[in-house]
Amino acid sequence: MGRLEVTHSNCLRRIVGVKLKGRHRLETTREQCGMSSLELMVCRRTLLWMGHILRMDEDRLQQQLFYCSLVGMAAP
Repeated sequence: MGRLEVTHSNCLRRIVGVKLKGRHRLETTREQCGMSSLELMVCRRTLLWMGHILRMDEDRLQQQLFYCSLVGMAAP
């Protein structure tokens, strides 16, 4: 997520109008935009998606794939 986080922070700085030379902290820029870190945003969206999958009927392919495991693969 390193390069993606850098790109996200550059976009936030551009939105707020802060130059990189200004030495503003990224947390301050995020607060001005009302945003959280990109990693936290991805985790939230992943949890929302997992909740959506868990609410599906058991016969749906998405839920079956969510609970499946590959043959010969160790569990993470």
